[in-house]
Amino acid sequence: MRRESLDDRHLSTTMKDDFQILAWIATVVAAVFAIFQWRKNLRWKQAEMAKTCLDEIWNDRFAFAALKMLDWTGLSFPLPDDGGNTPQISHEQRRASLRVANTEFPAGDPGPFIRDAYDRLFDGFERLEHFIRIKLIRFEDVEPRLRYYVGKLGTADERPVAEIFLSAYDFKLALSFLERFASWNPDAA
Repeated sequence: MRRESLDDRHLSTTMKDDFQILAWIATVVAAVFAIFQWRKNLRWKQAEMAKTCLDEIWNDRFAFAALKMLDWTGLSFPLPDDGGNTPQISHEQRRASLRVANTEFPAGDPGPFIRDAYDRLFDGFERLEHFIRIKLIRFEDVEPRLRYYVGKLGTADERPVAEIFLSAYDFKLALSFLERFASWNPDAA
């Protein structure tokens, strides 16, 4: 009889150990699943935030005008405060307006509008670069929508003007953002 109770105790201890091991395994599996789910949710939030940032640029009429000016020549744009429209803006006129010296313009010249538009666009680039650096968004989520426009901004006629403007007005993060694009650095490929 004594032998039986020792076996029962041993069996009971072994079962307790087995249950303890199973509990630890279940805890580890649950933790791994929770981490996986958290990372999936974080990735979704990053993509969602990138879309929000891009939408803010596209919905800002000045920033969007800057993008359109890169793509088209000869367009006019509505002036703020119901001030009518700008005269038609050519690529040459846009580049001349982004100068860093002699920044006073005669009445009716679209230069101030052009400068305001590019200030807003480059502010948006600054925000995107900052958010990428703090891992709030990923570059891969904003690159496709901006690739075309950065390619336009990176051409031989445009890039020197943009770089001088960005440097003169301390848009360091915007310049760093542009440097992420292959189309801004065609020689690096």
